[in-house]
Amino acid sequence: MRANNVMASPLSAALATRWIEDGTADSILRFIRAEAAARQKLVAEILPAGSYRSDPISFNIWLPLTNGWTRSTFGSHMRNAGIGVVASDAFTVDGVPDEAVRVCLGGAIQKPELKGALEFMAHALEVAPEMAGSFF
Repeated sequence: MRANNVMASPLSAALATRWIEDGTADSILRFIRAEAAARQKLVAEILPAGSYRSDPISFNIWLPLTNGWTRSTFGSHMRNAGIGVVASDAFTVDGVPDEAVRVCLGGAIQKPELKGALEFMAHALEVAPEMAGSFF
């Protein structure tokens, strides 16, 4: 990074300074936190309590897998439905990764699509992998 950039872009620095001084940065931050909280609320309404770990203003949840799911089979099942998850392997630095995935709640996805994806996940987690294909 240092080899490519000696300093922050003057235009970016000026814009950031203006946003901090005029309150725009605080408004953006409040909006982002409110959106993350709304998406976490959606998770809490769909996934069973205690079935995941999260922070109330995070755009991610940590989803331990049950009912015979492995991170590989769950990830493949989600990808086949157009839903991306990240296997715990990417977050493990030592030892064997947990059978878990990280689910991103952010990005360009709208809340109705997120709701559908979470409902698909909830159904999959209720049954063994070989039965999960019955969700419509």
